[in-house]
Amino acid sequence: MDEKTRLNLSLSQDIDDALTNLADKTKMSKNSLINLALSKLLVEFGVIDLHKETQEKSEVLKSTEYCDLLKQGRLELDPFICTIERITVKALGEDEIRFAYYKKNKNNNERLILRPLDINENELLMLFADAVNKNVFTPDFQRKLKAIL
Repeated sequence: MDEKTRLNLSLSQDIDDALTNLADKTKMSKNSLINLALSKLLVEFGVIDLHKETQEKSEVLKSTEYCDLLKQGRLELDPFICTIERITVKALGEDEIRFAYYKKNKNNNERLILRPLDINENELLMLFADAVNKNVFTPDFQRKLKAIL
């Protein structure tokens, strides 16, 4: 065996030992640690931008004291309007997903109902499809959801 091959085998074993040690300490798998290291390297070299989605500002559809409504998937089920919304909570400065429903008042304005949204699975699928079409969810969330399914 030549010197170069022996050195590569030694380095490989050192890396594997270090990964095993770190995996034990962090309770993460070796694959997760490798993915994390690669992601960090790609970000540092500017190959990917993890903050690109959050840097893009959306037009505010509606603003209240509590939040800004950025995007909204809708399903109208008379007399209610079921929604999945991307909102920015002002106190936190963070985007969140809100499942909500509205009811039209006598002036035909929509009023948020402060109760849970209860709909059947078929209605949820239709609402979810509209929310995806209206870009309520980030591509990263959609990718993770596909992995779960």
